[in-house]
Amino acid sequence: MAIRPSDRARLARLAGPRLWQKRHEVQHRVQLRERVRFCMLVAMLLEIESIDPEATSVARTLREARAELTAIPDTPELEEADDDYLAREDPSWIDDWQPKPRYRPPPRVEKTARGEIDRLIGRYRTDCKDMDITKHSVFDLFASCLSKHGASYAEAAPECAKAAKDLLLELDLLPEEMTADDLERSILFLHDQ
Repeated sequence: MAIRPSDRARLARLAGPRLWQKRHEVQHRVQLRERVRFCMLVAMLLEIESIDPEATSVARTLREARAELTAIPDTPELEEADDDYLAREDPSWIDDWQPKPRYRPPPRVEKTARGEIDRLIGRYRTDCKDMDITKHSVFDLFASCLSKHGASYAEAAPECAKAAKDLLLELDLLPEEMTADDLERSILFLHDQ
């Protein structure tokens, strides 16, 4: 027996809030993990530039994100479950019950993170030679560190990766046969020092 469209809309209205709540919780945890990883990356880049990350907004943002993650409590099993949930879940069918507007404005061109980084790199290479690092956001500090290694993100990212690896080798934190886990553990160790 087929489900009538009115029944489908009613079921979607009933299931929507619960599904959106679950998705919001998963997305929040994923965003916190990404924020911790990004702050650790920026802390590493600041270490390369001989700048103490504790003197910037990176340390505060990293502490806040870690505190929020420990309050969850976050485990590797939960992280894997979140990744599985986001990979298979598509709650777009819930939107079917909402009325569609007649007029749809043309799509706006959104700013991308890479485009914004390229813009900031150009700005920091020309204008901001003596910027006050204590007053800038983590994103601005990331662009500032990249600006010292190249004129664009595509040019600066490989140079920064090489500089980070050289710093870790200099501190004897990397083994001979390096894996991605070794690199992440080394970054965590360096940040905790």
